Amino acid sequence: MDRILIEGGTVLTMTGRADVFADGVVLVEDGRIAYAGPREGAPAAPEARRIDAAGKIVMPGIVNTHCHAGTTLIRGYGDDLRLMEWLETRVWPAEAKMTAEDVYWGTALAAYEMLSGGITTFLDMYFPADPVARAIQDTGIRGIVARGIIAVGGPSEALSRLEESREAFHRWNGKAGGRITFMVGPHAPYTCPPDTLLACAELADELGIGIHIHLSETAGEVEEARRQWGKTPIRHVYDLGLMKGRRVVAAHCVHADDDDIAILAETGTGVCHCPVSNLKLASGRTPVSKMRRRGVAVGFGTDGASSENMLHILGSEMRIGAIQAKELEGDPALFTSYDALSMATIEAARVLGMEAEIGSLEPGKRADIILIDTERPHLTPNHDIFALVAYSALPSDVAMTMVDGRIVYENGQLTQADGKEILARVREAAARVVQA
Repeated sequence: MDRILIEGGTVLTMTGRADVFADGVVLVEDGRIAYAGPREGAPAAPEARRIDAAGKIVMPGIVNTHCHAGTTLIRGYGDDLRLMEWLETRVWPAEAKMTAEDVYWGTALAAYEMLSGGITTFLDMYFPADPVARAIQDTGIRGIVARGIIAVGGPSEALSRLEESREAFHRWNGKAGGRITFMVGPHAPYTCPPDTLLACAELADELGIGIHIHLSETAGEVEEARRQWGKTPIRHVYDLGLMKGRRVVAAHCVHADDDDIAILAETGTGVCHCPVSNLKLASGRTPVSKMRRRGVAVGFGTDGASSENMLHILGSEMRIGAIQAKELEGDPALFTSYDALSMATIEAARVLGMEAEIGSLEPGKRADIILIDTERPHLTPNHDIFALVAYSALPSDVAMTMVDGRIVYENGQLTQADGKEILARVREAAARVVQA
């Protein structure tokens, strides 16, 4: 039996505000958590590999609920443009030049960046599916692959994308020790007509998986939906039956009204909140607290590096998202640092339907664990550990990242892949895809 004992750190299990254990212990056995709590009462493990976590916070890996990982290749290309102008003049033309190998290296770079900042799981919507899955396998991160489906080219385009999704699922789902799983990925109602959305629902049912989709990201999108269908995008998708009886993960939902929020709550739809991307693109402010009061699971997402620029939740989405939620409510007490940390861990896991496996340090769950080094000026002193992580911690404070009980990032380096090669390959590919 492979056993690892992490001891001497401050353990945040994320099972409740009171569950903070100074000089705590986490015991990992065969990739799963066997114990997490105070040293007193911890099982003896004399033969375990020991990791000294003194001066560090030990907590669940962070969960990124929405990403377009391959867009690391076009990070910083087309900033300061409006959403549709940005997509039509920069993103889509550059993506048309990307090869499958480019997507592999772009996704590998995204995984490198995420692991370095404590993200252990991400939900990706990109294309094609195979290089994304291969990059997940090779870097050691946990990922959900949703092959982006756009049907603007007509029904035949949608059918080919659906078939690719089906084939990739059968090749990759459950591989890499279960780290690779799938969802069906219709891009949005404005790029997928009703027949395509219904075909996506059929495929999801056939494969027994969920659906990932963008909904109500901009005011213009909602206005166009009302003009075309006489309803919001969320109501449109609901009326089509897409959200009934299956796991749906909806990105953004910035302009969700009260009726939309009621639909999200009724259907158990999870929401991916990407505050920095939404602010940068001037898309608006998602009514996060209102959703959470109605019982909607909301988790932080980074969106793609082409819009957010950084694939980090520590020091970025978590901090800005918490501040934005306070401002939107007009009351700083209505959204707390613990709320923010929950949305990065256990609540984000609920968004993905993975809360039984990840998101907290509990016996039986997968050992996705990070260590944050608190011996830093900006993390001193420590009056409130949740506030310390939510408002002060930076990605560079992550000392170690573990997925399935395997250390995949430590001392600034990936342990399962060659970080220097990833950087070199991405620079080469990026120079080619953005050429005029």
